[in-house]
Amino acid sequence: MKQKRFWFWGVFTALLVAITVAGLEVLSSFVVPPWPARDLRPIEVSNAAVASTLSGAQAVPTYNSWGLRDREHPPQKPAGISRTVLVGDSFLEGAFVEKSVGARLEEIWQAEGHRNWEVMSLGISATGPPQYYYRIRNIALSLQPDALVLMFYAGNDFVSDALSPWRIPPPIAERPQPSWLGAVAPRLTWLLVNRLGLSEFGRANKAATDEVREITKMPRDQRLDAMVRLVKTHYYPEKDEKVIREILSRGGDGFWDRFEPRDRDEEYLQAWWLASMVDWETATWTVPVTPAEIEQSLNKEQVASTLTWLLGARDLARERGIKFLVALAPVGLVDPGYAEFWRPWPRYMSYPRQNEAKHRLLRRELEAQGVTVVDLTDDLKGVTGTYRVSDGHWTELGTEIAAKRLAAALGKMQEAR
Repeated sequence: MKQKRFWFWGVFTALLVAITVAGLEVLSSFVVPPWPARDLRPIEVSNAAVASTLSGAQAVPTYNSWGLRDREHPPQKPAGISRTVLVGDSFLEGAFVEKSVGARLEEIWQAEGHRNWEVMSLGISATGPPQYYYRIRNIALSLQPDALVLMFYAGNDFVSDALSPWRIPPPIAERPQPSWLGAVAPRLTWLLVNRLGLSEFGRANKAATDEVREITKMPRDQRLDAMVRLVKTHYYPEKDEKVIREILSRGGDGFWDRFEPRDRDEEYLQAWWLASMVDWETATWTVPVTPAEIEQSLNKEQVASTLTWLLGARDLARERGIKFLVALAPVGLVDPGYAEFWRPWPRYMSYPRQNEAKHRLLRRELEAQGVTVVDLTDDLKGVTGTYRVSDGHWTELGTEIAAKRLAAALGKMQEAR
């Protein structure tokens, strides 16, 4: 009798859960973006909302019906068209520049007379190698590309978890990554990730964003006090105010020159890196600073884990006869102006310097595996004005240089077909 009751309640509970999930999935379909938008971006992008966050004379980026910074494209590749699909993060999305890498790349080809060469840009901010892999597998391959480009940014794309066929999916995960719930209710998964802030974008630190915007509107002689108050109030109330002040004052009055209004490449003060500066400069852990210390602290395991995702993406393309290359975007220290701006905070710069070392090792490992690599370090190193100091992204100049290099590399691949 007890056994029958156990099975009855077990089956009843399972049916109840299944019906509930199915019902919520149906209801979610009324508010969740259609495919592929829901598998591309964990938030909805409104052109009007984007415009409201920007100031100054800069161009306002626009987004298509898939939530991408790109023109509209038919999912089915038109006859006679050679399609290149770019996959990456904010470096491809290009929210801070007038034209993204993909748009510039297509313009270059059009100017060269390649009217039948098309570029689709699947660049999504706050994503990394796991998202790139599943974005290629679940979406990019369905677009019938002739060439695939995975744009890897050394500043924050290294991951510790490797791609593995034995990897157990979590109960819920940002789309298009697999999860238990996502396998049966993709719309409900998107809605929960969106509302609960479970994506990488949703977990981003947004503390004091309004307050920090007001600082650059103040007279220069009042800004340091305001920065100190912000960091102490919202991040480190336990730290000595004098210590915070000493760290934030190292750039002198010239620090503010980069944040003056301008027509192009306008910079924005951000609370999260003010706090990070204080955190790293007061760190009690060992911080490698010299080149020898950087090399000694190199996290080879993280490079190896990251490599599995890139090779996995390569294999997806190779199995279908699709040309594939990895474009490596270096950290901003290759720009002399960027490096000089951040020179007063050597411990804070330890992290990007460590990523420089990992970048070099990753390139060697990719090339050893026969992967076609376009290392944009070769083009950007030593060129001043290619990186934004406030967020480490490419300026208009940096974007232009990257697009030209990719156009040349991909052009050779196209002609070799």
